Order: sequence, then structure tokens, then C-alpha cells
Amino acid sequence: MAGGSGAAGGGDAPRGDLFAEMRRIKDASQLSYNRLADKTHYSRSSWERFLNGKQVPTRIAVEEFAAAAGADPEPLLALLDLAVVRDEAAEEPAAKAAERPKPGPAPVTPAAAAPSTPKPEEDTPVRRFAWSRMLRAAAGVVAGALLGSLLTVFLIEPAGAGTARDGAAGTTGSPAATPALTRPSGPVKVGCKSDTCMRREPQAEDCQWDAITVRQTFLRGMSIQLRYSEACQAVWGRVENGNIGDTVMIKDKRSSSDEATIRMEHDTYTRMLAVTPDATWETITICGAIPSQKEQECSPLGAIKP
Repeated sequence: MAGGSGAAGGGDAPRGDLFAEMRRIKDASQLSYNRLADKTHYSRSSWERFLNGKQVPTRIAVEEFAAAAGADPEPLLALLDLAVVRDEAAEEPAAKAAERPKPGPAPVTPAAAAPSTPKPEEDTPVRRFAWSRMLRAAAGVVAGALLGSLLTVFLIEPAGAGTARDGAAGTTGSPAATPALTRPSGPVKVGCKSDTCMRREPQAEDCQWDAITVRQTFLRGMSIQLRYSEACQAVWGRVENGNIGDTVMIKDKRSSSDEATIRMEHDTYTRMLAVTPDATWETITICGAIPSQKEQECSPLGAIKP
């Protein structure tokens, strides 16, 4: 689902409505881009693209956004479905035209020369499915909008709460310094715990839902964060606002380690290391490095040797 900047300007009504509603919810909940990155598994730069109309978000991103803002995800998902159906409907004629063979010269015969009655447009299963999805999505938008207007007052966080948390989000200290991620509707069962999480992807194991930033430091404007999931009993490293080639590394007291390098855009994260009662997150060292400048910053102070 690739989106262009023109979507935010109203050229595509479903996309424009989705972006406008997400921005409204963000403003009402007083969530900053940094706060959204803290409460979800998407980076600040990803949320800037989603909310400025540069890219259509995925369903998971919409669900995490609604959970972070304390809003009902259904109206947003209905708008997203409508935008996807509009894209598919726009792409279908072009795809059919590309597949249609070019007609060759036909011999002129009395039958060919006679005017023929044009055939009605073929009612294909693909076309019926697309229209069915459009009708269902449109019905969802109407119902969701009515329900959302009634629930917004009760679901959105109180004014001022987001500002207070923003002030604590970048601090170094105990896990209580950053509030836990709001869980999605319905139970979330993590896929691993402690040692079984070793070097696994945090999002693949659903460890991001309760993740908090327990340690943070900076290097030339790059944010270096140690993320901790109590449910998974595991940690991972994350960097934001870096450049391609910059790295993040984590290491525990047993010398197990993992690292990740920014391959595109400005953010990346490592796989997980386990924590235990005798090797808590406080024993983990996290470092961010800018190889082009031959600089490294660690927390606690000290370097992770290559």
C-alpha cells in the first residue's frame, strides 16, 4: 500500500479522511511523535509519514495507534479498508488493459463490416468482490463514525496526561519512568519468555505490547534506548534519528550480545536478550555507534568491545 503526499491534500477522499481522522485523534490525545514511537513498535519517522499523508499505514500500525491513543480502532480500520478498495479499483482497469492482447488486422467481410451490438461489461468475480468490499467498507465507515463520536469522550486520555508522560519518556531510571504500552483489545499472548526469547525478534513474539524504555542516552542527536518487556522477560536495543551505517549493540553480563545496523531511513533495533532475577535489565549494557565518526556512547558508561 504505497501512498503519495497528494493523499493528504484531498485528491483521494478515503485516504484523506483516514489521515485527517488519525491526526485529529493524535491532537486530542496530546501524543507526540516521540511518544507514539515509545508506545508502539513503529519509529518516529514512520509516524511522521503515516500522519502527514506520505504513506498509508498497515492494519497493525492503525491498531497500535488506536491502542496508544485510547481510541476505537474500528472506524479507522473501516477508512483504511475503503482506501485499499479504492486503490484496487483504480489499479484493476490498468491491469486489464496491460493484459489485453493487441488486436491484429481482421479481414473485411460483410459480417465484420456490419455494426454489432456492444456487449455489456463483463461481470467478473474480481469486480463483484471489489464492489462487495467497497459496500462493506462504506457501511463500516458510517457505523464507525457514529459510534466513534459517542466513545471518543470516554476513550481518549485526559488532557495534560500525554504532556506529563512525554516529560518522563526520555529519562534514565526505573521501568516506572515510562508507562507501559496500552494493550490491544483482547488477550495478547507473548511467544517467548526469558531464555526462550534469546535472539528472537521482539515484534514477532508480541513482546512490544508492554515494552518500556528503561535506559536512554544520546550521541550526536541519535537516541539510544534499552527496551524492556516484563511479559517476555527480555530486552532489546533501539536507535532513532541515526543515519545509514550507524549501529546499536547490547550485551549482558554473560557476554551474550546482539547488534543491528541502520540499513534504511533512520531507525533500527536488535534482537532480544533474556533477563532473569539474578541478571536483570540493569545488568545490560547498550551502546550506539557512529562508525563514520569513530564515536560510541554506552549506558552504563563503558564500551562494548567489537
